Amino acid sequence: MELYRDYFPTRAYKIAEMKMAVLLGAERDRLDSLAQSLGREYAIGPDNLREQIPQILSFTKAYHEAYAAYLKAVLPQQPRPIQCRPACGNCCHHYPMSVEPYELLYLYSELRKRDDLMEVMEACQMRAGMFDRLFAKRMETCASEDEAEDKALHDYFAEWRSCPFSNRVGDCMVYPFRPVSCRMYFSETDPKYCTPEHLQTEKNDSYIVYLPDNIEEAIYGISEHYAGLELPESYFGGLLAVNAYEGVLG
Repeated sequence: MELYRDYFPTRAYKIAEMKMAVLLGAERDRLDSLAQSLGREYAIGPDNLREQIPQILSFTKAYHEAYAAYLKAVLPQQPRPIQCRPACGNCCHHYPMSVEPYELLYLYSELRKRDDLMEVMEACQMRAGMFDRLFAKRMETCASEDEAEDKALHDYFAEWRSCPFSNRVGDCMVYPFRPVSCRMYFSETDPKYCTPEHLQTEKNDSYIVYLPDNIEEAIYGISEHYAGLELPESYFGGLLAVNAYEGVLG
């Protein structure tokens, strides 16, 4: 899998980057001010989560829209056309990591409206448990946690367990609310090569669309303000942790 990081600073790129920087900067300033008023290093905790939810949801929706605009600016710069299409779902067998806390809250706020919330949580629990077991096994032989995590992620993909939000034909059932970790993954080769046996071969040319360093820094600063919730970065484990705040969410 290739990682494309550098893009030409076209007008569309500059506008998309600027809008995202302004959005993130304003949210970071808001959270900095809130944390200062509370006399602590982080802004969001169990004590004020309920009152902050409307602003969190509004910001996350805007963040996803800004990222979509960024993709629209940079994807035409890729060497070959994107081959991703509806009802593929092969990449939805990965174990998503690096999901921001506000994205977990954004998605969970929609999931809790569904009648099958507990079934969804059970599916998340099963997948989180599987990954934890694979990670623990890799830790027995790997030199570091990072190496063990990387290998466990490949092991999980090889198990070919679909995302609980992917339906039988491969469509995402929470598409408008999916995190950036899902939005940033693309392939320039046929989806049939986005499988465990082909992922790390010359037949597969998939990549991750990274954000500029200044944007990544702002995202990190915002996420640090959710330290009081102690949410893991994993997609399924993170949703389980948010579920523990069900009573706080109202």
